[in-house]
Amino acid sequence: MTIRSIMPFGSVLLVTLVAACGGGSSSGGGTTPAVAAPSTPVAQAPAVLPKGLPTVNTSAAQALLSSDQVLQTVDFPESGSKTVSGRIEGYKSTAYAVPAKAGQTLTVAMTTSSTSAYFNVRDVRDQSGAAIHRGEIDGPKATISVPADTTYLIDPFLVRAVARRGSTADYTLTITRQ
Repeated sequence: MTIRSIMPFGSVLLVTLVAACGGGSSSGGGTTPAVAAPSTPVAQAPAVLPKGLPTVNTSAAQALLSSDQVLQTVDFPESGSKTVSGRIEGYKSTAYAVPAKAGQTLTVAMTTSSTSAYFNVRDVRDQSGAAIHRGEIDGPKATISVPADTTYLIDPFLVRAVARRGSTADYTLTITRQ
């Protein structure tokens, strides 16, 4: 038997085997029977495999952070939710990098007992730092239609007057991709 072709098909490899028809004799004097080709065609790998989430652009995200912030990548299934909790201490906070692909909807909701804690959402492709959701103005929930594969930076913060005093605030963010 010889291998005729190997094709990727999802996470499985399809192997087409061909039996060699020998001309030699066997004890019965006959030849080895040939194996007939399958009557139905072998499944072909799809032309375009489904695309997963884009790689998190950590260097672009890091470029948007201040020296008081640390970056954390939020890892969860392509379609689903993840809850993260943290604390803002003055200007010090954790910023969260979340990849999203074109056509998805990203929702971020913040819960906190502080009346001075908010979050911004920025697209790391825009290195100007402009927020596409400004929590202090737009409220505690962001819903974003993702126009292109990108990484979003979710940035919890305290308003300046409160952060300057070194106040703290605990929060929970619920991040959903659909």
